[in-house]
Amino acid sequence: MYKVQVNKDRCRNHIQYDWWKYLVGGLVTVFLWIMITEFNKPRMPPDKKIELFLVGDYILDDSIDSISDDILEDFPHLLDVHVQNIPLGVDMETDYLGRQKLMVMLGSQTGDLYVFDRDEFKQIAEQGVFVPLDDFITENKDLIGDRDLEMHRATIFEEDAEVTVEHYFGIPMGDIELFDNTGFDVSDKLIGIMSYSKNQTTAFDVLKWILNDGSIN
Repeated sequence: MYKVQVNKDRCRNHIQYDWWKYLVGGLVTVFLWIMITEFNKPRMPPDKKIELFLVGDYILDDSIDSISDDILEDFPHLLDVHVQNIPLGVDMETDYLGRQKLMVMLGSQTGDLYVFDRDEFKQIAEQGVFVPLDDFITENKDLIGDRDLEMHRATIFEEDAEVTVEHYFGIPMGDIELFDNTGFDVSDKLIGIMSYSKNQTTAFDVLKWILNDGSIN
């Protein structure tokens, strides 16, 4: 009977030349897991839940749970607050997996609020996925203060025609202390509300809560 001998050199060569197979397999597994989870998730009225995605640095799980609990406490009409971290830029593999997950989330129109670093935000904003915040900024000047606001161009469709618009789609988070000691550095990040959010009214309230460092006052 033919026997396959396994040794360190064989394993090392196998991993060296076939690493991409494991990466692809991992991506497929993550994609399927996300799809199955979303499909089997109990359907909840859109006005009873909020999803916040923190894209970039790692954030500690305990911090995520704490932020979710605080939002639930201050917004008692909500039944579910889902705060999720999508790490990017940590290393090549993590970045690749994170970007695949991000594409799935955006492609499936998942999430109400997203936080990105400045360059990433600009690229996403160009796709026209954020709600203009011009009126919100005007109405909340006491919270916005002297932040370095920047308008972004976005391509949208109006009557089947592409139109380029320019609005404030994101708000800098540099002086927000809510994420201190969580591992998530907000010094060069912006937060925006998704145009496809089915709970935009509460999303605006949660945005105000975040800008006010976790206070509704």
